[in-house]
Amino acid sequence: MPVSTWTPVGRWTGTVTHDGEVDQYTVDFAPDGSLSVTTQKSTGTGAWTVTGDDSVEFSLREDFNLDVTQISPNGHRAAYIQIDITARHEDGALTGEGKAVVHGPDDVVIYATDARTEARRVS
Repeated sequence: MPVSTWTPVGRWTGTVTHDGEVDQYTVDFAPDGSLSVTTQKSTGTGAWTVTGDDSVEFSLREDFNLDVTQISPNGHRAAYIQIDITARHEDGALTGEGKAVVHGPDDVVIYATDARTEARRVS
């Protein structure tokens, strides 16, 4: 059986859909298995791993920028989000879904939601 040589290493831009909202992001997958993400309201870091032919899992903590007051759908101030995604590389796109768990400034979980993402590699 051939071994997949695909990895997500490089820069990707995409969208994540959650709670009826669509947010744009840029993510850099590094060769060492780390990643960094940037949105208009946040930055984050995490890790990724290839889990099979054309599939990857990644996990990251996304901290809201200090100048952003992010209020969760249940009315609490959000400080950061822990995101876990399982994705597949198909037809040039990285698509996946997972969980986004929102934490307040005191690290207490204030909200959790499903998230769907689609991204394309930047040339």
